[in-house]
Order: sequence, then structure tokens, then C-alpha cells
Amino acid sequence: MWAIVSRLSILKAGGAYISIDAQYPPAYLDSVIQRSKASIMLTTSVFSAKFKHSVKNIVEVDSESVEPLRLWQPQACQAVQPDNACLVLFTSGSTGKPKGIIQEHRSYATAICDYVRLLEMGPNSRVFQFDDYACDISNNDYMTALVAGGCCCVPTPEPTIAALKENINVLNANITFLTPTIAIQLQPEDVPNLKVLCIGGESPSNDLLEKWCKHVKLVNQYGMGEAATFCAYNDNVQRDSGSVIGRPGSGAIWVVNTASLEHLMPVGAVGEILIEGPHLARGYLDSQCDKTDVGFLKTTPKWLADLHPQRATARVYRSGDLGRYRHDGTVEHMGRKDTLLKLNGYRVEAVEVEYFLRTCLSTNDAAVVNLLGILDGEEEPVLTAFLYLPECRMDVTSNVLEGISFQQVTKTHIMRPLVERMTNTIRDHLPAHMVPSLFLLVDTIPRTKSNKTDRRRLQLYAQEWYMTNRAVISASLFGNVKA
Repeated sequence: MWAIVSRLSILKAGGAYISIDAQYPPAYLDSVIQRSKASIMLTTSVFSAKFKHSVKNIVEVDSESVEPLRLWQPQACQAVQPDNACLVLFTSGSTGKPKGIIQEHRSYATAICDYVRLLEMGPNSRVFQFDDYACDISNNDYMTALVAGGCCCVPTPEPTIAALKENINVLNANITFLTPTIAIQLQPEDVPNLKVLCIGGESPSNDLLEKWCKHVKLVNQYGMGEAATFCAYNDNVQRDSGSVIGRPGSGAIWVVNTASLEHLMPVGAVGEILIEGPHLARGYLDSQCDKTDVGFLKTTPKWLADLHPQRATARVYRSGDLGRYRHDGTVEHMGRKDTLLKLNGYRVEAVEVEYFLRTCLSTNDAAVVNLLGILDGEEEPVLTAFLYLPECRMDVTSNVLEGISFQQVTKTHIMRPLVERMTNTIRDHLPAHMVPSLFLLVDTIPRTKSNKTDRRRLQLYAQEWYMTNRAVISASLFGNVKA
């Protein structure tokens, strides 16, 4: 509760806030504090000592410190303008140095009002605050509830599914945002008062859609921190349509050629998603962005300038996501550009392969596809499928690396029939070059702080393991031995 009170007090005072998790690695926290030049920290007595050498002024917020303020009636800050910063969102840094996204009052006001209108929220809306306060979606949780005149339901901090069910019921929450990974572990009958379930961050499986679509209003959301977390929504989710993110919720969505932003893609063709509109952030703190092929465009594409000649400029964000417009006007998300793999001159869309792998798996299983090895002009790199099968016991006494265990599914392995079924399924639907050659069992799928699959970390550890065991794997796959 005090986190929300603290955020509101900062905004009403005309300031901007950064939400951090005190459990994050010290190097990450130091980087955020130093780069933001934060001089005031609002926290609890539990963490105040940890930051006494990092931040000049630390204020402990609790019922005791707030009580005297009841008698104080300050005037609201009159200097706050729509283009003032309201908050800075720091990314997890899973793909490089964390980016600080500067959001303004006008961008969040636009997105929040659109969100409340489209989801038909009102005084009876009770929004469950699920995500960590350091995650971007947590701002939507409390802002949408309060703007709609509803209630933001703050749970106890236990990170278990049992606690999640109990908190939703005790607080009588009827709206929540969950990642598919969490939502699939809940049962609709366990949370009977839940009326609206918003999902996002990853494409939902058919198992999830079939489980929930008949019991709640299921909304598939699409967004990112650079766009106040809300760009598109699909409130008519059907089986086999988990990748359909629907229509723009704020601003506009364009699909352009991945090689040239000056060319729009026709309906049905895959391209890169551009986001345009007033909900976009101001930019990055200290102009820090490690990637050159994503971010805010410095110049407006000619086709957009020609479309709106009355505008001086247009705010456009290059997402790095692949997508296509469907004939009904909705947008389908086709994965990230960094999930587009190159294998022997062919394009392999990892997300597409993963989709067909998951059709052979159970609800709690998972599959991730990537390349391992080196580009040697022969058998490598190897298209690899990582399989997380909780019910499968692994023999990994010597194959543990950085907390992740790897085990190859060989021709004599007990899971070989499953792998053969997967292989046949992919061959029935996709070109031959998209069939994985190597299948590895893992005992965990690493995830980012926002509960998304951490492909970068998985590939990093798997590559090290692969190169160590390269000779044995090569012999089993190709009948030869690599040095």
C-alpha cells in the first residue's frame, strides 16, 4: 500500500519516480541510482540502511511517519505540465545495459484513459496488483484503478500460486493482469469472482485460452515501457489465435519492411511493428540504448509525413517486434526480430517452431528454440529445441551450468518417442530446415524480472555447455567428431 501512496505523493508534488526492487543485484541498483541522479528515496525501515551511502535523503514511509501529515494541508503543485516527466522505467538489462525510459504525464494520461475506456472500467473495478513494483505494468495496475474510481487491491508478498489464489479471493479482485506462465497455473474455479483476465508479455497457449475464455473476459494485451505499456488489445481471443494482439488501443500501429522503414508492408505480409502516438515516452535517460535497430525514430518516415502533411513531426517508436496486419484489421504478433534465426542461408522463425513443439506438450511444459555451435560451413550451427518437462526425471550429475541443467535426448532416451512426434509435427507444417536437429532437456527456463523467457541467458549458458560437450554431441548427431 505504501508504495502506491509514495508514488502518488511524488506525482502530486511535481516530481518523477523510479521504482526499484531492493533484492536486485547491487551493481544494477547502483547503476540505476547513479544514472538517475536520485537524491531522495522513499522506502521502508527494512531497506533504508542498505541505501544510506547511495542516496542523500532517505524517507521511511509507514503509518507512523504519515500520521502527522493528516494535519497538514499543502496546496497542490501548480507547476506540473503535461510534458513534465512523471516516472522513469528501467528495463531488466537482460539484453544489455538497462535502459531508463522517461515517461511524461501526457503519455501516461493518454494510455491510462484509453485503457479504462476500452476495458469498461468503473467504480466497481477492483484491480489486483500482481506485478512487482519495479515492473512497468504495475503502474497501470494502480493508475487505471484510481482513474476509473475503483480500487487497487494490494496483496501480501508471498510469491506462490496458493497465495495468489488466496489474495485474489480475500481482496475480492475482479480484474488482474498476469503473464501466461502464471495464468496457466490458476484454475478458473479457484477465483470465481475474477471477471477480467488480461494477459501479455508472451503468446498464450491454446491450453490457456481453452481454460479461461469461457469463464472470464480474456484480453490479450500488447505493449512496452516505451509506450506506457499499452499499444494494442484483443478482447475476442479464440483458439489458435494467441498471437493475435488485436487493434491499437492508443495511437497507431504500422508494419514496415524490416530492411527499410520507408516501405509499408501489405496486409498479410510480415514486417516490423512501428508504434506511433501521444502515449510514447520522451526518450531514454542519458540517451542510453545499446541497440541501434530499435528505439525512437529521429526522423519521420516519408510515407507517414505524406499521410499527415499538416503535422510538423510524428512520434514513432521502432519496436523490434515482427507482425502483420490481418484482413479483419487486427494485428498478429510474429515474435521478435532477435528470434529470427539464420541457418545455412534460410530464415527460421523460432516462435513459429516453438508453437508446433508446444502442440505436443502438456500444460506445464515449455519449449524454446535457438542456435548452438559456430558457423563452420558444415553441420553447425545446430538448430536446438530446449524442452522443459517437469514430469521427466533428468540425470544431470555432471551437466549443471550456472544453475541450469542440460541433457541431450539421444536415440535411446526415454523421451525419444516425444521428440519423434515433435519432429513429425514440424515436418507436417514447416519446411525441413525448421526441424531442430538437437533436443535438450532443461530443468528450468530462465526468466526475466517481468516473467518473460530469458532467451539470452539460456542461449549463453547452453552455448558454453554445448562447446564443452561438442565432440560427443557431434558424434551422436552426425556420426563424426569435431575438435
